[in-house]
Amino acid sequence: MEDFHWIQSLVGESVTEEELKYVDCYVNRNLGLFIPSTGKCLYAARPFHVHPSYMFIIAFGYDKDKVKPTIDIKEDHYLAFALSPDIPHTDEEGMLKHYYCLLIDKEYFEEQYKMYTNEEPYFNWTQFAVCHDILKILNTFAFEYSKKMMNSDITLQAQSTIITHWLIRSILGEAYDLRAISSNYAVARAEHYIEQHYSEPITVKRLAEIGNISVSGFNRIFKKETKLSPIEYLIQVRLEKSKKLLIRKEIPITEIALRCGFSSSSHYSSCFHKRYNVTPSEYRNSYS
Repeated sequence: MEDFHWIQSLVGESVTEEELKYVDCYVNRNLGLFIPSTGKCLYAARPFHVHPSYMFIIAFGYDKDKVKPTIDIKEDHYLAFALSPDIPHTDEEGMLKHYYCLLIDKEYFEEQYKMYTNEEPYFNWTQFAVCHDILKILNTFAFEYSKKMMNSDITLQAQSTIITHWLIRSILGEAYDLRAISSNYAVARAEHYIEQHYSEPITVKRLAEIGNISVSGFNRIFKKETKLSPIEYLIQVRLEKSKKLLIRKEIPITEIALRCGFSSSSHYSSCFHKRYNVTPSEYRNSYS
């Protein structure tokens, strides 16, 4: 098996090629992507095995009787798990129906994590949501590794950095969503402006001016690109921001409404219920 020394450094020195015979392996010195393709990973079946690296599992399908999500999984997102190095675990057969496993070098991951927070990363089957779009870069990583094109070590390392930061941001609640990046410059500028100024009064006229386009033209292009009107998009962003504040129970709902740009708590509650079919209070109470 090619690059088996890197596989051992990520999976564990005792792993054998026989244990990975049903797994597609794509690795560089800092990151490995492991995809059970023709059968289960026999190393994962070892009782109480450990990894010297950080492990991330992206689950595309799972047994709902055995796996209970404890977080809100938005549409077009996958349930994912994070596990710190050297934590013994046994992968229960049949729990995950199809998944990608990512192993990231301990020292490398902690260097990248420190760019976001001074807290030490510790995960014990920590659940988080990751956008479907991560598959694009993961499959690109696998394709690049398989092709072995000139200077692929450089591009694989660059992709490893992107993947690592994508996972860190997702764990910290700032997930990528490439579909939110429009190919139209006027729309992309408006989206960026909304993300930065969602708490302020924003008009369609102002968004059109940012893109140097007429209001009617902007409305038409924005709806075509995003399937939402500019105001619907703005409300959606405000609601998503508010959900993060609702988890912090010390902040009154009225204050959250104002912080997120709503004119009143009643308008906020109405919009929230319309989109999520629960009230802000009910959503807050769902978190213990």
